[in-house]
Amino acid sequence: MDEYVMRQELRQSQLMVHPRNVDLYIPPITWKGDCVGHIGRADTFFWLLEGECFLNINSQYFVLRPGQLAFLPKDKMRAYTHVSDNFCMYEMGFTAESDGENLMAQLGLTESNYVVDVPQKEEMSGYFEKSYHKEMFKNPVHNLGWCANLINIICLYVRERQNTDQSEERFFAPIKDYMLDNLNKTISTEELAGLVFMQPNYFIRRFKKAFGVPPMAYLARLRLYKAMELLISTEQSTEQIARQVGIEDTSYFARFFKKNSGVTPREYRKAFRK
Repeated sequence: MDEYVMRQELRQSQLMVHPRNVDLYIPPITWKGDCVGHIGRADTFFWLLEGECFLNINSQYFVLRPGQLAFLPKDKMRAYTHVSDNFCMYEMGFTAESDGENLMAQLGLTESNYVVDVPQKEEMSGYFEKSYHKEMFKNPVHNLGWCANLINIICLYVRERQNTDQSEERFFAPIKDYMLDNLNKTISTEELAGLVFMQPNYFIRRFKKAFGVPPMAYLARLRLYKAMELLISTEQSTEQIARQVGIEDTSYFARFFKKNSGVTPREYRKAFRK
């Protein structure tokens, strides 16, 4: 939907926007996330400023990077975590309805492609920052400004969502799905490049442009986050989990996990169970 047309339709409908909360996670405030997952009670935006966030929405996996905006629809299963030393993110929960129905669903935003790149990073950060400060005051005037910020965030998200649907990231979606379906196997760059009929070096450059990292680094991230999920949600041994993410050598798996998360698999499981 064109952004101008969307604004016109919003003016002609009975629009209700209700910001519920906005939180800023920045050191020393820690954000552990939820590896196991839960059903979202409200529509939510994540705006990542620094670090990296792993996001799973109804079995769709994303590695969220700075300058990316994620939309987490209500009533869908969501799981997320991070392993960044320096992690900074805004989280905003909200309700938006048009003529009594969920606005995001009406705009066709509640299925797939939940993460978008935002070129206007300063503008987007400004909307979240102003909303964060306005929530601290809790009065009608400031709440009015918060609603305006939320509407602007939704409009920017709609615009970039249209661009994402036609982007390189969309083109490489089958590659990401193939990685996820074959995490327990050995996967080579040549194999991935062959799926999209590309020469390996050219494939690496295009993939990195779309996802910010080379394909093997992205695959390693998916293996790490899948292992984290299994450590929390199952009673499987470290050896069993290592095999499920394509690593036969348990010692190497332990080194790989600690290098990328800062703790051993056992320490990670113990910390979250506690």
